[in-house]
Amino acid sequence: MTRILALAAVVACAAPAAPAGPVTGELSEAADEAGVPVDLVAAVAVEEGGLALEAWRDASPDDNVPVAGRLELRRGRLDTLALGASLVGADELAVRQDTALGTRAGARVLAYLGATRDPATWPAALEQLSGFDDASARAYAIRVLALVRTGGTFAARGGELVAIAPHPALAVPMTRGALVGPDTTPTPDFPGAIWVTTSCTNKCNTDRPLGNAAVNKIVIHDTEGGWDASLATLQNDSGKSVHYLVDADGSRVAQFVPETYTAWHAGNYYYNETSVGIEHVGFAADASGYSDGLYETSAKLVASIRSRFSVPLDRKHVVGHYQIPNGNVMAESSAPCTDTLESCENSASYGGIDNHRDPGFYWQWCQYMERLGGSCTCNDAWPLWNCTSDHAEAWRCQNGMVEEETCTGSAGCTVEPIGQDDVCDTSGMAGSGSGGSDTGSDTGSDPGSDPGSDTGTEPAKHASGCSSGGGNGGLVIVLLVALVSRSRRPSASGS
Repeated sequence: MTRILALAAVVACAAPAAPAGPVTGELSEAADEAGVPVDLVAAVAVEEGGLALEAWRDASPDDNVPVAGRLELRRGRLDTLALGASLVGADELAVRQDTALGTRAGARVLAYLGATRDPATWPAALEQLSGFDDASARAYAIRVLALVRTGGTFAARGGELVAIAPHPALAVPMTRGALVGPDTTPTPDFPGAIWVTTSCTNKCNTDRPLGNAAVNKIVIHDTEGGWDASLATLQNDSGKSVHYLVDADGSRVAQFVPETYTAWHAGNYYYNETSVGIEHVGFAADASGYSDGLYETSAKLVASIRSRFSVPLDRKHVVGHYQIPNGNVMAESSAPCTDTLESCENSASYGGIDNHRDPGFYWQWCQYMERLGGSCTCNDAWPLWNCTSDHAEAWRCQNGMVEEETCTGSAGCTVEPIGQDDVCDTSGMAGSGSGGSDTGSDTGSDPGSDPGSDTGTEPAKHASGCSSGGGNGGLVIVLLVALVSRSRRPSASGS
């Protein structure tokens, strides 16, 4: 294959010495052990968003997008997850749960694919590592190599900032554009979506056995992996598919199969036949939650879907994966779980055949449903005021009523410690509003205690934090704020 990258010898820029942080040390150790450049390992981690991963993850064997380590090994065109596990002598679940072990596996895979300290070996290794087809694999390699060339400082988990030293002698295209599909693709149903050509063999059906008119639900998922890993996995991994993928910041949407196809995403064939599935890049157990941009783009996507199908804007028809009856209940009469979030999450009767838990405790249903023009229930809100992701509103459930405050003051919505009401600045307002009576619940009970919280009364507060990470290639640590905790988050499997 003709190479489109002109490579020169890499000359690393000098960087001042600094104490290594946990993520920096993890990347350096993995690269040294595998005999590959640490800058290359770090650049892959930045591209993947893998530096946002916690040191220990409650990964499930049934996650729709299983990823391992900061390089996010996955089941793409090349199953780098299985390969990496074999190279470090561990099982796949172990390398997914232990991020440091998964990162070691990722560096080993790079070396196995031919990456050495010679830059001429990097493009081919990166293309295979990506798990994409040829055109998308080349685009992936360009993006990673552009990162190595320009370098920069990137945010990692726990407030750590690490840097990749620039390598200006590495002659590669500078544009880090979005991943694109083949030149000839169908027109996406959602305008502006990236089309990702996907075979339906052992993944989906090319029709809707009950007919397109039967589509009356939208199922919300989260991926448990980054954008690149999710694309490669959902395009190639057998036995699973979905219609759409929304990126973590809402900046892009991918479509895998037409809406008129039956995608296999819900773990319940009746729900597959009668729904459109939307994956969202994110992690159900991440207390930092989902971004305002993701909610906004997802709401626009739902509005577009509803222009083609009749989907009521209520919580019996816009549902999370955790609400779907298990695969043994597939009749039209099988209703989604409408109990509290905790009850639905912990019940073996819901979450599809594999008892999935996404999108998890931190998905803000009231904020989301309001954007859709619909309504939420008391089972979607907490007894205490909780700020929305944009800090413009707060929601709670009191006496069986969903209540909303609009924070019009300059302070917006202030997040308080767990067990206290968040504070909505309503200065200049006549008063707060109410979302109306709750028809989906007869109690004002807490929709689910957070297994990772001591109080069990509300989810961990949303706080601004790093959503993407970086690596280091002299790997220069710029700032270390805190060590990454190995404590477990609330258990939640992806779609």
